[in-house]
Amino acid sequence: VDEAFEAIDIAIDNTKQNLTNARELFESYLNAIFTQKGDGWKWVSLSEITTDITDGDHQPPPKSESGIPFITISNINKQDRTVDFSNTFKVSSEYFNKLKHNKKPRQGDILYTVTGSYGIPVVVDHALDFCFQRHIGLIRPDLETNSKCLYYMLLSRHLLNQADECATGTAQKTVSLSGLRRFSVPKIPKEQQETIVAELDILSEHICRLVRIQV
Repeated sequence: VDEAFEAIDIAIDNTKQNLTNARELFESYLNAIFTQKGDGWKWVSLSEITTDITDGDHQPPPKSESGIPFITISNINKQDRTVDFSNTFKVSSEYFNKLKHNKKPRQGDILYTVTGSYGIPVVVDHALDFCFQRHIGLIRPDLETNSKCLYYMLLSRHLLNQADECATGTAQKTVSLSGLRRFSVPKIPKEQQETIVAELDILSEHICRLVRIQV
């Protein structure tokens, strides 16, 4: 029995180490990809590969018992970079309909936290109507930019360093929209973006499997 428990402990330790190694490999590969000078790449500002970079409504939203979900920064899961809609409050359809088009997230957009826990990107991968507070930015890629590739780009240390450099404030640091628009990013040919996404998706899925095993 003791030997069995010892074997289990070793297996758990190995899984933890494998998870650490996989995360380090992913981060290293992510950073290497987006700091290289690939074939046909051109370094531009983030605003040059997007159609909109904005944030949520600055006015306090009128709450409603039913209607459209309104998310705050607390609804963004920092670990898996997803939106938790289970405890959002609601706003009326009338309020939502009056918002500008670039303040209504659509599939393929990227949400980006800009205040407090800034620098967290989330891909909008569904067509559900929702709106969001001003502590969250919205980045809408242009037609030549793969949203998943842009998501990985924003996750890289190269972009996080730029967020750190332009974040201001004392109680809660904030990345301004003007600073976000100036982020230096590679403009990558569409075919290469798809290859990058496929490779990073494989690594990401490997990490997810290790997390599930550990849990």
